[in-house]
Amino acid sequence: MLTKTITRAILPILLAAGFTSAHAGVVTFQGVTFTATTSGNVLTLEIDAAHPTGDWASATTIGALGIASIGTFSSATMLSAPGAAAGWSLHGNELNANQCSGASQPTKVACWSGTHVALADDMVFKFSFAGTKVDLDEPNVKVNFFVGNGTKKVGSLFSQGVPTAETPPTDVPEPVSAAILLGGLGLMGIARRKRG
Repeated sequence: MLTKTITRAILPILLAAGFTSAHAGVVTFQGVTFTATTSGNVLTLEIDAAHPTGDWASATTIGALGIASIGTFSSATMLSAPGAAAGWSLHGNELNANQCSGASQPTKVACWSGTHVALADDMVFKFSFAGTKVDLDEPNVKVNFFVGNGTKKVGSLFSQGVPTAETPPTDVPEPVSAAILLGGLGLMGIARRKRG
């Protein structure tokens, strides 16, 4: 019983010390929430879009996604995406109202488009950017939402900086976090010894 009590007391301290995933950058626009995190040169973008509102209320699919304002890169790769979006084509053009057909900036802009994917919550896109001048602190995210599989784009093009949060390494805790963890483990050891 004492061990459970100590565990319950220590768990909030460990959580507060950073033994959880990083706080991510979050932007909500017209009922759609964009959440971005990074780990090295990998950008993870989650789009929660099951219930769009405003200009996007009639949107049912996403057909294109662009990433800009990320410094300069030598290559961009979509590591994973929901459904048919995993097969989208990469273009080095800005995403605009006509999909990936804006200004060409192949080392500064990455735009993916293809078969439309139904809007839903927890749509996770993961991208990797290679290069020594990649800056993922606040990527500019653009999306094209549509009605079904047609060409009717819904509302205005979303173009917004989404501040990211760097995911901390999980194998090397900071000294304070390590001290808290060791202290908690020590208390649990003392409690076990008293019970034994």
